[in-house]
Formats: sequence, C-alpha cells, structure tokens
Amino acid sequence: MFRINKIFLSFALFGITLCLMASDIQYNSNPDEFLIYNRRNSKIYNYFLLKPAESTSCVLINIDSLSVFSRAIIINGTSIDYQYKVRIGNEELILNKSAKLSDSSRGVNGENISSYNKYVTKIYEGKVNFSITNISNNDLVFKISGNNIVTSNREIDYIRYSPIFYGDVKTLVLDEKEYTYYVPKSGKIQLTLEGPIVLKIISRMLFNTNYINNSGYRFRVFDNRDYFAEFTEEAYKSKRNWIKNEPDIIPSTGDVNIIKLPVGIHHISIENKDKNKDLIFRFFINKASVDIGRQ
Repeated sequence: MFRINKIFLSFALFGITLCLMASDIQYNSNPDEFLIYNRRNSKIYNYFLLKPAESTSCVLINIDSLSVFSRAIIINGTSIDYQYKVRIGNEELILNKSAKLSDSSRGVNGENISSYNKYVTKIYEGKVNFSITNISNNDLVFKISGNNIVTSNREIDYIRYSPIFYGDVKTLVLDEKEYTYYVPKSGKIQLTLEGPIVLKIISRMLFNTNYINNSGYRFRVFDNRDYFAEFTEEAYKSKRNWIKNEPDIIPSTGDVNIIKLPVGIHHISIENKDKNKDLIFRFFINKASVDIGRQ
C-alpha cells in the first residue's frame, strides 16, 4: 500500500511540475534588447526596445496574469507623456502614460529613461496571441512577465580592471580599506577590451576644502574613436571617504555607470569634458567575460 501511494505521489508531483513548466511567453520574433542598470541595487533589467510605429508579438501560454512594464527614453526635459497599444486576442486597448526621469535607472549605454509604468491584466485563455505597438513619437522600452513565470534580473559578478593609459593614481580610503583610483592624463583614460563584455565605471569628483558642496560634472566615452555615450552626474562631498596623504582634498560620493560592448576589440577612451574639474575613475569588468576568454 505504501509503495502504491508513493508511486501515486511521484506522478502527482511530476504532473504539477509539468504544469508549472508549461507556462511560457513565446515571441514570434526577437525584439531588440535594451538593458537597464539600477544603481540602487546594482541589478541589470532586461527590456526590449520599440521605436515609433514598431511592434512585437508573442503567444501567452498558461499565463494567469500579465504585467507590462513600460518606460520612455527621454531626450529632453525631465518628464514625458507617451502612448502604446496592446492587443490580447481580438481585444485592443490604447494606454496613455506619464512618467518622470528616473533618478536610479539608466540604459547601460547612458540613455536617460523614465521611471516605469505598470499595466496588469488577467488572461482567461490557456493560449492567446498578444502584441504591443509603440504609437508615440518617442522610443519606448518594455518588459512583460506572467505571474507564474520566474523572471531573471541579473546580478553580475565583477573583477577590477586597470587602464593602459592614465596619469596619476589616487588612493581612496573607506573604513580603513584602500581603493585605487586613476586620474586622467591630458583629460583621458584609455582601456583596451575584448567583447562581448560589460564595463562598470565608478567616477568621483575631487573637491578642495573650500569648494561648494554640490557641483555637476560630465565625461564622455569613445569606442574605437567613435562617440559612444556621455554621462552627467551631480557630485556631493563624501562624509566617509578621504584621499590618502591629501588632507585638503575631499572626494565626492561615487557614481556608477554600466556600458555593454559587443563582440570585437574595443579601444575605450574616457574623456573629462570639464577641464576645470578633477575626476578620478575606477573600473571593473564582468567576471563571465574572463571565463569566456579562457575557453
């Protein structure tokens, strides 16, 4: 009797597993990937990009509830209104959204993006066609998920990386630990990387003791001499960090930016565009890129 119950239980668990595995979102084509980096939790989120008038479609299989996360790429200003259209089976709906510039997230290549809006709807069919169309004048990015599908928001393991061209080196001290930062030479720091690879850039501004507390700075990234991205940051004097052997200099809090580089050799140049402001940098690459290179 115990053996029969045990076999029955095994089949029951196997059936439950099959039901869970059967939930899926199957895209009819591969939309353009758009990665978003959240500086508060250091996670990278997978979205897809739709330019004006573009659409993408998929099939929802055994989804109980569908969530659509949307953001807009902001070129000018700090807020935006946008529209997109969804079609579920034969039902069509136009969604009007408003959002402000996100203070925690950016595209991995420096794009300014809005905070996200979320649209949730119940799905009553086991298998149904679903599509999204961008009917606004701005580039939009989306992420869709079902309540019974586990989505992955990647946390990347990084290792420190040293540039090949730079000026001086500064030692930043935090909680009795020392960290090496690099100073641009003639306004530049250069690295050579082989993609695919993710480059993490930590930047700080150096204040004199009598300098105002809040001051913006910016730097540009060039890839193989072509303009790649520009990052604009606000600098605030750090209350916990200091520069070793330089008591008259106060570093700012660190700003983190992520860029993703495709396959190939990349000669990266980091350029300080504010010549009257002193910046320091520290670099990391994703550990997986090193493991790929060894294979």
